[in-house]
Amino acid sequence: MLPAVAAMDPAAAGAMVRYRLRRLAAARARARACGRCGARFPWESAAGGEDVTPSQGQAGGHLIPILTGQFEEHITADVAWAAAHYASWTGSRLPVVTPLLTETARYWASRCRLDAGGVAHIDGVIGPDEYHERVNDNAFTNVMVRWNLRAAAAASGPGITPEEADRWRELAASLADGYDPATGRYEQFAGYFALEPLLVRDVAVPPVAADMLLGRDRVARSQLIKQPDVLMLHHLVPDQVEPGSLGPNLDYYGPRTTHGSSLSPALTAALLARAGKPDEALSMLRMALALDPDDLTGMTSAGLHMANLGGIWQAVVTGMAGVRVRGGTLTVDPRLPAAWDGLRLRFRCLGRRVRLDVSHDRTEIRADGPLLAALAGDAPQTVTSWATLRRTS
Repeated sequence: MLPAVAAMDPAAAGAMVRYRLRRLAAARARARACGRCGARFPWESAAGGEDVTPSQGQAGGHLIPILTGQFEEHITADVAWAAAHYASWTGSRLPVVTPLLTETARYWASRCRLDAGGVAHIDGVIGPDEYHERVNDNAFTNVMVRWNLRAAAAASGPGITPEEADRWRELAASLADGYDPATGRYEQFAGYFALEPLLVRDVAVPPVAADMLLGRDRVARSQLIKQPDVLMLHHLVPDQVEPGSLGPNLDYYGPRTTHGSSLSPALTAALLARAGKPDEALSMLRMALALDPDDLTGMTSAGLHMANLGGIWQAVVTGMAGVRVRGGTLTVDPRLPAAWDGLRLRFRCLGRRVRLDVSHDRTEIRADGPLLAALAGDAPQTVTSWATLRRTS
């Protein structure tokens, strides 16, 4: 939700980041309780910052263990990413960002295991997929940790010695990520490729809760996944994955994704658009839009899927419109579906109100004050006082 909130109400997004800072003491206590350094953030956070994830729940009339609070540790890197994204998108120098980066990096530095060959591993986690529990070297977790360590080293905040920053960089470079240069694919976790090669089409029409349909044990032994895991790296930290790897991973993991999570269709739409498949992206976007109104998962009575709404915003803005902020520059690289004549957006970034008007042959950017902006492949230019940066093709 934070990327959408940052573009609509930067002050509210800043409050979300400060919420984490105010609960840093609880996160440090959680890390110490695990025998680690730094800060480990909870999967489900209470008012005081302690983890209140339930230990068990009902499924199919049976009690099942809920392990996310214990093992879905990527939340710690996700919190750091959210803080960094807020600062980058808004251009804010909010002082809470550096402590969140450094304390999470210290946790990961104490969490990694080095093997005899000097390769770093993270054992016994749950990735965003959640159908496969307590796996080793989950690609999403490891690459997000790599980003976290590098971002903290680059922050050079108070209390970080050059030796500590160098250790973070070395550890980041040594992390296993499961990438295979021959195929361009990342293995979701160690041993994933050896699992039963089930595809969604073998089971049902998505979205489907495959664990409820086939049973948790069968799904855990298969390659079916609840939501994009490897693929989300290409959305959150595209600079940390191998160039050109989005296409091969979309082709491989797309047919294995059940979209059993409400977060899944919208983010898949964003990635399909970035991969040059905007018409397929539109199909996934429509699934995300229908999730609650059509009660596709049978859960609307319990409330709206708010994170799905944030994902829909990302699918349209970062996916179809290709909006990113990098190094203080707004970049736009549209990929519109054939069914759309155009797209008009209003949002806030870098302290400005921005208007974006995109069609298949024209892109226009306007802002209410000086804004460094660039169209795909062009050098950055300064947009001033509702003047228009325009390109017609």
